[in-house]
Amino acid sequence: MCLDARHVVPPKGWRFLTEAQAQAEFPCHWQELEPGVWRFWNDPVSGIGPSAYLIQTEAGNMGFEGCPVFSEAALDQIARLGGMQVLSASHPHSYGALAQLQDRFDPELCLPAADFTWSAALQVSWPYDDFLEPLPGLELHRTAGHFDGHAVLFDRERKICFCGDAFKFELDPEDFRRAVTISAHKAFVRGVPLTPNELRRYRDVFERLDFTQTWTPFEPADNCGRAEVLALLDRLLQGRSHAAPVPLEDLKV
Repeated sequence: MCLDARHVVPPKGWRFLTEAQAQAEFPCHWQELEPGVWRFWNDPVSGIGPSAYLIQTEAGNMGFEGCPVFSEAALDQIARLGGMQVLSASHPHSYGALAQLQDRFDPELCLPAADFTWSAALQVSWPYDDFLEPLPGLELHRTAGHFDGHAVLFDRERKICFCGDAFKFELDPEDFRRAVTISAHKAFVRGVPLTPNELRRYRDVFERLDFTQTWTPFEPADNCGRAEVLALLDRLLQGRSHAAPVPLEDLKV
């Protein structure tokens, strides 16, 4: 990640912590947001600070994304929930502490071949190209765009799309699950938009998925689904692409 041109160099320089130091500095929390869908996150935290999700199914549990560090208590909670049979992530910005999950639970790690250059710290056991269904009802779709291997996870039964950094939301301060704005970007902090071809590929993928909720590594948006996502992409394709937030109400059909 130090080599990713989209990142702003820390004003005081890089600081590297051991796992134990990070666990002590960044407490880990967890919550069941939907029946069988758990979120793990660090607060306080520095840096990107993505969440990790655990999705429980009758065929086994799947982890998606990694928070910066898992506490021993958080790992024990995952074990109580049935462990983890499959693991993946949308892109390198949210790999986080995937290595901790591999060390503890030895899940099948599914990552797109397009992002192998970023996965040297991990052991990829189930590579894929553009599509993979590692557990019944859980689909990985490569969108590219934000990263060459950027992918989303679609939960068919719950109709949730874990969209990675394909989209970014601003939330209602009174309701952390209600999105107010949505944007699509190559680099959110630097305001770099996606190209027309990248937007068209996004649209091709999301048009095939029947979802009513869109969850990023940072926030779950209950009020944004396929219709709003396609409306945003169509708007961005009509003129010059941009990365500015668009009011979600403007995209309601």
